[in-house]
Amino acid sequence: MTTADIDQAIQLYGEGKSSMVIGKQLGFDNHTILKALKLNDVVIRKQLGR
Repeated sequence: MTTADIDQAIQLYGEGKSSMVIGKQLGFDNHTILKALKLNDVVIRKQLGR
């Protein structure tokens, strides 16, 4: 992921989008998105229904 991808993922996650949706939009696996968010000190929301 580029810095621009990470910045966009952080912005989208902050807007309430899920890692799955962000991954599909940016072309990455949702686990890659979550890892990038965590490495950038983003607090990860709990999954709905759990």
